[in-house]
Amino acid sequence: MFQPHDEANPRHLREKYQEWIGKKVNVGLTTFHYLCGTWKDIQGYDAVFTVGNHELKVKLKEIDTIADAPSGQAEFFK
Repeated sequence: MFQPHDEANPRHLREKYQEWIGKKVNVGLTTFHYLCGTWKDIQGYDAVFTVGNHELKVKLKEIDTIADAPSGQAEFFK
């Protein structure tokens, strides 16, 4: 069930994460998973990444840490 006060407005989330879109990043998730890939877009409450040849959607509320990834780093999700 959707609880409108449980999550931030998608427009505010886009502003918060805008600087990372289009960059290759390392992302740590609250679910104890990690990924390295290119942050492509924000769609509603989801971040869209390209990891290798695959598109991966992650809930914005699950993002814990973000850092620039070196260009030579392999892309992965684990």
